Amino acid sequence: MSAARREGISAWLFMLPGLIPLVAFLYWPLGQAFGLSFFQWNLLGDPKFVGTLQYERLIASETFHQSLIVTLVYTVGVSVTAYALSLGTAVMLNKAIAGVKAVRTVTLLPAIIPMVVAGVIWKFIYEPTGGPLNQVLAVFGIDGPAWLQNPALALPSVMLVSVWKDFGIYMLVLLGGLQQIPREIEEAASIDGASATQTFWRVKFPMLGAVNLFVLVLLIFNSFKVFDQVWVMTEGGPGNATLTIITFLYTRMQIDIGFAAAGTAVLFLLVLIPLSLQLVARRKVTA
Repeated sequence: MSAARREGISAWLFMLPGLIPLVAFLYWPLGQAFGLSFFQWNLLGDPKFVGTLQYERLIASETFHQSLIVTLVYTVGVSVTAYALSLGTAVMLNKAIAGVKAVRTVTLLPAIIPMVVAGVIWKFIYEPTGGPLNQVLAVFGIDGPAWLQNPALALPSVMLVSVWKDFGIYMLVLLGGLQQIPREIEEAASIDGASATQTFWRVKFPMLGAVNLFVLVLLIFNSFKVFDQVWVMTEGGPGNATLTIITFLYTRMQIDIGFAAAGTAVLFLLVLIPLSLQLVARRKVTA
């Protein structure tokens, strides 16, 4: 056996512990979902092959269009807000100021709470009668709205919970990136007369390129598959105001698994877009 062949076999053996769960829990279910998308099946009786009918139904479904719009609005809103908040907090915590450790701990605390628990807590906070938020507003003479029952307020209210829950994790990643930048570069920029703002935007921010990309792709990816907080807080309502793609597919899966499988295949293709952009951008950053 040649040395190259032995190296190839060794490489596959090393990758095997990672490949087995990847195939068993990702590629195999994904392949099954793609196969089911060509059948009509309500979990009772035998599946009936219907070709591309499920995809045609999906394209014609106004509810699916609505869930797609809600998901895109949610993704843009949460990604932009969480990124800006994470970056601002990371810049603040990167400075040697008093109380940094306390602020870092408080910022990360929501991240350790399960999303379902966070959803239940915030559903109580948003209660129109007796909820803490409206009680605080009442102190200032403001009549608080029904946050989760109002179609115009329900989605922003859910988005706020997502930002509050996870921005600490993204902040920690960005903070790690900032701390990898040598202090000498900042000192050299200061000697050249650059202000703190100019040093950040013209020196530090460009050097965060790969970290920024990772955080943004992670935000977009997580936003596309949002489900827990939406289901706990609103179940997609009122009307379809908070009906995300996953919530829509979950409700349809119980009556027509082939239709839900077609939606899953479309969602997978949508998720591939930011992942592909990450690969392309990463090559440019590292080139």
